[in-house]
Amino acid sequence: MFDINEIHLRGKLGRDAETRSTPTGKSVTTLSVATSERRQNKDTGKWENGATTWHKVTVWGASEAIASAQKGTTVQVRGRYESRSWEDKTGAKQVSYEVNAIDVVILADDRPRQDAPPSKPWQPSGSVPTGAQRGAQGPGRGNPVAGLDLDSVPFAFLLLAPIAGYLAQFVGV
Repeated sequence: MFDINEIHLRGKLGRDAETRSTPTGKSVTTLSVATSERRQNKDTGKWENGATTWHKVTVWGASEAIASAQKGTTVQVRGRYESRSWEDKTGAKQVSYEVNAIDVVILADDRPRQDAPPSKPWQPSGSVPTGAQRGAQGPGRGNPVAGLDLDSVPFAFLLLAPIAGYLAQFVGV
């Protein structure tokens, strides 16, 4: 058995991305990502926002899109959880925790734009066809993802993607 240090986050940037260069010329971008829990109220049955957790994310050699991401942008991060410790000027031990990003994907820029026309919320075009309907349409016809809860897709994909890569090494793909 082997150990795994991998974290998956999906949240919103709490401030604009900050990019700097190291003395050796490598670019490093820092993101501040907020994740919030969603809980269903047992009494009312309604979904409510829970506690918000802030994550410091370090991205080495970030793309221009990530380096220029602004507050309010929704991102998905895969990385390693790391801690750093040091002594401050008074001699007290300090510890910080951060995510060293492996992958960062911009999912949406939810900030309101003053120059953009008002938009309607996205609505699915129809429901997912049943097996019989799908067969009648023929292979590759119809929209197999219409009506899916798209909020659950990225997380499920992220759970399976590392496993697929791991298994591929044994099959010779």
